[in-house]
Amino acid sequence: MRTQFSRRLAGLALVAVLSAASVMIGRRNRKPFSPDAPDFRKLGPASAPVLIVEFSDFQCPACRVAEPPRRQLLALYDGKVRFVFKNFPLRMHKWARAGAFAAECAGRQGKFWPYHDVLYDRQDQWTNEKADSFLEGYARELKLELPAWRACLSDPSVAAAIDADLKDGNDAWVGATPTFFINGRRFVGARQLAELAPLFIDKELKK
Repeated sequence: MRTQFSRRLAGLALVAVLSAASVMIGRRNRKPFSPDAPDFRKLGPASAPVLIVEFSDFQCPACRVAEPPRRQLLALYDGKVRFVFKNFPLRMHKWARAGAFAAECAGRQGKFWPYHDVLYDRQDQWTNEKADSFLEGYARELKLELPAWRACLSDPSVAAAIDADLKDGNDAWVGATPTFFINGRRFVGARQLAELAPLFIDKELKK
């Protein structure tokens, strides 16, 4: 019995060592991601001591839930944080990439944030088979120049910008949306953003 128990302990110890080694190797191989984005997807002063980078999906219900705490956080630390939005449309969400294209093209006319807010606030409305109609309707509502907006949707540089964000997210091992990096520290979902992020930001501001 003692021999079997000892062997079992040794086996468990070996599994633990291999798991730890796997984590260490994974961390070592993780590529740094670029926190950059077009200026229209940035908020706050460039000189702010705290940088928040969000990887998000416009069709993701969890991303919509995270919107109120995100907006509250930026208001609470107004002038002290720099916020950067990165597109990370998941394959499981049929209309997420279309939403990202639409918002990116709105951004090229100076309306990224109003369009961004509409997509989340009306997520239940546009995420269906009539998505294209709703997306154009929002562009019209925000008084975008429609011919230019429509032409932008097929601009290869828009696809390249979204694909660059996806690569950055994959390099950072983003596995779920929304994922936030605050001065490099990872926070996932609305709860971590609301409960843990303010504590971390307060510490960063005291440095």
